Amino acid sequence: MHKLHVLNGPEMGQSFELKDGLNYVGRSEDNDIQINDKTVSRRHLKIVLRDNRIFVTDLKSENGTFIGGDIVVTGLEVEVEEGEILTIGMCMICLGRRPVAEMMPFLKPIGFTDEAFEILIDFAAYRDQTNHRRRAFLSKVSEIIEGNLPLKEALRGILENIFVLLKRIDRVAFVLIDPDTQEILDVVSSSKQATSDTYCLEVVKRVIEDRRVVAVSNVQTEEQDELVDTLKILKIESVMCVPMFSRSRLIGLIYVDSLGRPYGFRKEDLPLFTDLSQMTAVAVEKAQLSAKSTGRPDNLPLDS
Repeated sequence: MHKLHVLNGPEMGQSFELKDGLNYVGRSEDNDIQINDKTVSRRHLKIVLRDNRIFVTDLKSENGTFIGGDIVVTGLEVEVEEGEILTIGMCMICLGRRPVAEMMPFLKPIGFTDEAFEILIDFAAYRDQTNHRRRAFLSKVSEIIEGNLPLKEALRGILENIFVLLKRIDRVAFVLIDPDTQEILDVVSSSKQATSDTYCLEVVKRVIEDRRVVAVSNVQTEEQDELVDTLKILKIESVMCVPMFSRSRLIGLIYVDSLGRPYGFRKEDLPLFTDLSQMTAVAVEKAQLSAKSTGRPDNLPLDS
């Protein structure tokens, strides 16, 4: 029987049984597991036991859910390993089948030991490192955009930096859209593998139609629908596609995927790519408008 072990806070040292299927965790008493911690949302986390595997989903919690320092993007189902430490608000928990005494020997009734405190320090340091990577990446993108490069050259430069940031992805593409007709105007792409396609057309169509992000971290754990079926057929293990808006007009998409393994992107990368889409969208629209007047779309500087 899998259990949820609480590692700190009011319920520190307690263990709660997880039932097969759906389990809700939060501060409210109407959850399957109630955790009376002020930093935990009323309904914070969904835990699903499926085929002896553990999956978690953050439920729009106020203070977030973290796995080993990585923020779990709201609504995305993520698989966790037995014994892995999760943080919901400021409450640390772990999931597994062994007794808490075996899994967490550092627990004491009076509070954290030195080992537990070191875990929190490591967690904070990891978050600082993540924020540094994010700032450095966006700074590099800003430098490229302001570099007076032709549009396609600038976009290719950004693609190269996306590969540096996300080591596990295989394909990256900017898909430029006509804001009036919603037709695809051009694609600037790069791939680590020799493939005939540079992106999944069905994913792009879904984002154009819904004007919303498509993010699948692991296709094998997603609920079945036509898009997931297509991804499996194409052997795409994870995909993220973010719309680019300028003044509420859809002018393009940023697309990344991984073909050989799931979790091609971390959960904190989704808000990062939202920022990237906002930065790039304004420059792309400016280039497109100038291209119409000059008739030289392939040689147009972003800063013209």
